Amino acid sequence: MEPWVELNNRYVSYTAPWKNCYFFHAAHSKPDFLTDDLIKKTKASIIEKGHYQDPVLALKEVASAASVDLTSDDLEAIASLMHENGTRWLKERLDDASSSHLKPADLQDDILMAKRRVRDELVKRRVPEDKASDMADMWCSRAPVELQGRMIGHWSISACPWLYDKQRDAIKEKGVVDFFNKGNSWVDKVITQEQGWSVLSKLRKRTWLHTGNTLIGPKAGAMTAGIGPGFRKPDAVLMDDTRPIESIEWTDIISALEIKYRNTKGLMDEATKRMSEIGRLILTNQVNRRYFVGLLLLGADLYACVYTRGGSSITTPIDIYRDSDDFLNCMSWFKHADLEFLGYDKSITRDDRGFKMALKGDAESARGAMADITSVIYNSNSAIGRSTRIMGLTHRPSHTQTDYLIVKDVWQDVRLASDGEIHKLLEDSGRITRTQTLLGSMFPDRISKTPEEVKLTEELFQSWGARPEWDNLGAEGMHPWHLPIRDNRFSVDALQMTDGINGRQVVDSVPVILKEMTAASDPLIHYRTVFRTSAIKCTWFSCRRHLEACRRGIMHRDTSDGNVWFWVPQTDPKYAVPEWYLSSQSGVPHFATLEVPAPWFPKRPGMTGDFGLGLNLLDKDGAANAITTT
Repeated sequence: MEPWVELNNRYVSYTAPWKNCYFFHAAHSKPDFLTDDLIKKTKASIIEKGHYQDPVLALKEVASAASVDLTSDDLEAIASLMHENGTRWLKERLDDASSSHLKPADLQDDILMAKRRVRDELVKRRVPEDKASDMADMWCSRAPVELQGRMIGHWSISACPWLYDKQRDAIKEKGVVDFFNKGNSWVDKVITQEQGWSVLSKLRKRTWLHTGNTLIGPKAGAMTAGIGPGFRKPDAVLMDDTRPIESIEWTDIISALEIKYRNTKGLMDEATKRMSEIGRLILTNQVNRRYFVGLLLLGADLYACVYTRGGSSITTPIDIYRDSDDFLNCMSWFKHADLEFLGYDKSITRDDRGFKMALKGDAESARGAMADITSVIYNSNSAIGRSTRIMGLTHRPSHTQTDYLIVKDVWQDVRLASDGEIHKLLEDSGRITRTQTLLGSMFPDRISKTPEEVKLTEELFQSWGARPEWDNLGAEGMHPWHLPIRDNRFSVDALQMTDGINGRQVVDSVPVILKEMTAASDPLIHYRTVFRTSAIKCTWFSCRRHLEACRRGIMHRDTSDGNVWFWVPQTDPKYAVPEWYLSSQSGVPHFATLEVPAPWFPKRPGMTGDFGLGLNLLDKDGAANAITTT
């Protein structure tokens, strides 16, 4: 596999054969009713109704009429050769801006040349020359006017706009989108005919919508400017419902389609750039999205694109004129596949009231636990790498008890310890003595809380309505001061996903998602760490967390103004971190919610409590005791 385009100095999209995109083919990544036999029956029905012209079938009928016995491989080879010659000629006419309609004399010469080529191919397969000439005449005469004497597989103009012309307006785009939906309706009809009306409950109602003239933006309230970062006009989007187009947000979009009227390097570069931007916007706006799958249509060439946090892939194209089976299968997959294989997180569900998260844990109290996602405190703008997202949760273990929790969702490099593992080490106060022995005179002294810190801590506890047992102002305690406290009811293990090939539950990771679709990817694993503390004031934490961690033998390694904790008294929307935007008058960043005191916040919203790059100093064989370059 070769790199297609370098998005930055560490993130490359690789090309992969269409067949390597296992989503469309693997037994467990597509619905059980979407079989090869079903697609073949759908194609036969479409051909019978005149929606598709199949050159292989036409050549087979000509051979049968001439009493010539040709194998299926022979028929496929001849039809494929003529299709490639025909499409090459049509593309060249677009490239050099020539008229797609030939003069009568030139057209006649080209038709004679095509017939001779077909005759020669038949003679190679031991067909008598006179019969070969008759078969070539009969077969090539079936080519419609649009093909100018070329015999290629194609969809009827009534079903799909002609894709080998220079038309590039919204009317043609809408026609293509309607054609995609027609393809799904044809397959759905055969499904109900084969399996009866009982299968209707399994059929999704997803629809492709033309949005080429619609500006889609972030979730309402996430951006105060009318137009700016986060706004795009995808040519088409896949939706679960048919809500008014003007109300669509990135949070609603399942997939997207970019359309170009022909396939050139320049247009391909433009299309892949736009699709990567759409992928980033969907990954950053949807709290329940793990990866994104989109489509590019350049002329008749259809590409699938897969974007993850640690690598991406663009397939080689299928020709939707020739590869009609693959096209119908692809469209049906997008409509009916389980959302997990379209990149959604199965542990987060959405209803009319918002999002709920399943909390994983080994303890009896954690089994089947669900929490409401009440706010997104921090959301990384990058869809590449760790992509840290901090969310506020409300968990009700009983009718009389409510827990306010913070969850850190991150894609962690497998070569580094996870946040949960690091915090388990921080909870071991016995490490203080061992670290003092290791560091000797370099061991940092403990810094006591100032009167102001004691006062603010008391205010924080009062806002919670209870004093947590883990905080002891007068003793060393199990947990270091100024650090968030992990909720040990919930597991620190990685999240799970369904393997599309074997159906087993496996670790949710970039390499498992991409499989053979890329030559290289970042080894990122999906983790969540749940904390009982909402947060503490950033002016404490940014200075003290490194000291307290070092006293327990943990080197943080990643100090920046973005890696701080915000003081959020509880997980309620009114305490959410305010958004930033550029002033239209001065161009200077300032707060959208001006009533929030500015001193509470750093230069930019930060990644709360990020120990994802932490190293264990007490591990003699670990990275902390090896030569590290940065």
